[in-house]
Amino acid sequence: MRQSLVTTAAVAAVFFASGAWTPQQGLLAAGLSAVQLVPLLWSRRAPALVLVVVTLATAGHLLLEQPRNTMYVPVLLALYSTPQRWLAATAALATGAAVYPAKGAVDGTLLVVSISAVAWLLGAERRRALADRAERAARRLHDTLAQTTAVMLVQAETLRAVGDLTDADRERLDTLLAAGRGALTLVRRTLDDLRDDAERAPDLAEVLARLRTAGLVLDRDPVLPALPRPVRELAERFVAETAVNALRHNGPGVRLWLDVEAGDRVTITARNALKGASPEGGGYGLAGLAEQAAAAGGALVHGPRDGEWVVRLELPAVRVAH
Repeated sequence: MRQSLVTTAAVAAVFFASGAWTPQQGLLAAGLSAVQLVPLLWSRRAPALVLVVVTLATAGHLLLEQPRNTMYVPVLLALYSTPQRWLAATAALATGAAVYPAKGAVDGTLLVVSISAVAWLLGAERRRALADRAERAARRLHDTLAQTTAVMLVQAETLRAVGDLTDADRERLDTLLAAGRGALTLVRRTLDDLRDDAERAPDLAEVLARLRTAGLVLDRDPVLPALPRPVRELAERFVAETAVNALRHNGPGVRLWLDVEAGDRVTITARNALKGASPEGGGYGLAGLAEQAAAAGGALVHGPRDGEWVVRLELPAVRVAH
């Protein structure tokens, strides 16, 4: 609300300083001016309603007095906040029609419609950027929760298998394991449609150190070559995901080998000895990574091979397609 108040005050200052309303215009023009400006305070809460009200008041003011370009500035601000394309187009055309009798088709209607289109497009781009940021934040949240929960589950399963526990202790531990698995499933289902790159991947060294503490055997951290930021983030997420999967499916003591080959394309291969049946499919994380790799001009493949579970990621080393 505070930001809306500051913005509305700035628009009002421009509005009155330019002579869009003066005391000589009378009470009707004053009322129309107030209806043009005051609703802007709620442009974020009710953008469609605000646009309708402001447009009607602006059209009336333009028809009542000699039009000034600053008279329709409130409409531009309302357009910036309105997501509905059809409503924005209607408001722009209505304002353009109101200014036509005094200023004509080019200096009046065409100018209004053009500026209105720019205002709406700027708002649409801002909404898209905010939505992307929210999705990236959710993607990072998923990664962090999935990795942390996986480590907790592995530790709990190990304690149940080798610990000297009473029946009551085992029952409590089973309840904990069920809750942890349920939480992990819920996170993945909730974020099932989020496949975009993370703005900043979790720190890979910290993830691997945490997994080592939980029982992952990794001779050394992979050395990734200098890569463009989007490619490197995808490569780091791949390493973290495969490390978590190896520990979750095979338990403490599993050894993971990570090989990196760099050239015009970067290939990262993760492999570990299979313990029991092969993991079904590749899981949510690998499915998302496969989609992102394909969008980036690369590929991800996985499956059993010679008694090992092998996952290979190939990415371009130069650029990422958008």
